[in-house]
Amino acid sequence: MSISFQRRRGELETLIKQRKAEQIVNFEWARKNFEKLDENRLEEIANLDFFELRDALQSGKCLPVETLLAFQRKALKSHATTNCICMFIEESLTIAEGLEQNLKDADYCKPPLFGIPISIKECIRVKFMDSTQGCAQHLYKPSREHAASVDQLIRLGAVPFVHTNVPQALLSFGCSNPIYGSTSNPCDSSRVPGGSSGGEAALIAAGGSVLGIGTDVGGSVRTPATFCGLAAFKSSSRRGSQLGTVSSIPGRQLLVTVEGPIAPTIDACVEYLRLKWNDSELSRRDFYVPPVNFREHLYDSDEPLRIGYYTFDGYQTAPAAYRRAVLDAVGVLRELGHHLEEFCVPRAAHAFNIFCAAATSDGGVFLNELLSNDIVPPECYVGPPVTRLPYFIQRILRKYLPDERVKGVLRELPHNSEEMREMHEKIEDYRHEFVNAMRKQKLDAIVCPAFGTLAPHHGIPNQMISATSYTSLFNLVDFAAGTIPITRVSANDESVDEATMPCDDRWNQLIRRESTGCRGMPISVQIAAPPFREEICLRILRQIQNKIGIARN
Repeated sequence: MSISFQRRRGELETLIKQRKAEQIVNFEWARKNFEKLDENRLEEIANLDFFELRDALQSGKCLPVETLLAFQRKALKSHATTNCICMFIEESLTIAEGLEQNLKDADYCKPPLFGIPISIKECIRVKFMDSTQGCAQHLYKPSREHAASVDQLIRLGAVPFVHTNVPQALLSFGCSNPIYGSTSNPCDSSRVPGGSSGGEAALIAAGGSVLGIGTDVGGSVRTPATFCGLAAFKSSSRRGSQLGTVSSIPGRQLLVTVEGPIAPTIDACVEYLRLKWNDSELSRRDFYVPPVNFREHLYDSDEPLRIGYYTFDGYQTAPAAYRRAVLDAVGVLRELGHHLEEFCVPRAAHAFNIFCAAATSDGGVFLNELLSNDIVPPECYVGPPVTRLPYFIQRILRKYLPDERVKGVLRELPHNSEEMREMHEKIEDYRHEFVNAMRKQKLDAIVCPAFGTLAPHHGIPNQMISATSYTSLFNLVDFAAGTIPITRVSANDESVDEATMPCDDRWNQLIRRESTGCRGMPISVQIAAPPFREEICLRILRQIQNKIGIARN
């Protein structure tokens, strides 16, 4: 270790110590606020679901300040068992007090989200707060303005009240970083909550928030929702704003970070999206957001749909519980009058390989540079170790790698401008191929497994990236996609996995091992639909949820 790096490491460790000290003060600020009020009253408010809370605030049964304090209290309780919070947003108290002040005006009309506390993923900018992406080098670089989505929430009457934890550099379905530590799954503290919106999912699943906003570039709202027994949704990229959302890899093309809601039920997600898309101010503030309202006729339609389904994507075998969840959903949708038929994902290995190439954008140069200038816990390294070596060494070593799937990923990573152009061409071609496969079968939507592994133990996610193939596909083709929990892992599921899960390479071996001992964990199903058909996707999610119910954690 060079002297300069030792000095740099010491500087970063000092910044982390300062932030941890500030976090203690920040938590104490919240505690002093809510300790002034009656504990039973706060508990009563925090036990309301999204719609009950909305109605109570609209009717005046609850007031914004006491509601904020109730959820600060509940969030601290959730944090004690999961380590899900980065910092409370201190401006939230000013916002809540301002809402109460507005009530003195007899002509004041309450906005639709009046007084509802909403949690925010740490990489979504909040004015005067850091969005570090879990990297110590980004500490003490506060945002100068709110993200467009945060501005919109405040305009709609909501109270953004807390920043939640993320994995370092965001490219992981674990949730650990050197600043705020590791977040645990509320269902099993030895396992991860998913990522990269892991802090959001852990907080909501533990009851500390009724609705949270995360981001998704490879499954980052859907995966944590799946692991924690929640509903989540990501739109196609053009249906939302990217202003003020920090991306893991700046400048990445064709694979765009999309914000999305996480909540205990899909109904709360739908209500948020309805308000978001019907807000004409959003497209006026961000010219790149088309003024497309929530299309009620698509969401409320009784027209039968043609829906494709698969239990195996052709690349990664999903655990039996996910496969069973798909078949359960297929049965329900058939009962509701929809047409269901099997769908085969075109060239699944190729799709995953070019997704990985697009996720790094430049073959890993930016990411390696970022992490080489930071403190990186062992569990936070991203991708196979060979990717951290010079390219000419990679080319030599990859010939001798034992796993063909790892070789496939490495072959697609771009290392010059020509290869980057070819990568973009491959993505464009694959999107056409995927859409044509759907059009050939005249499909409106797809039902498939929500993920390729059950929630693994801490330190494992970055060693088994193939599990993301079920979520990353819909980022690659830029489809809308959502997940809802509909069942739990059974003893029979574990027996089936023991008999049928492949173990022919390192990724499969880890997935098979990590999917044991999960009996009772929540299991989701995933629905996807083409761009600007989000309402169709949401309709199907709602219909499945209403028929089967939510498998709560």
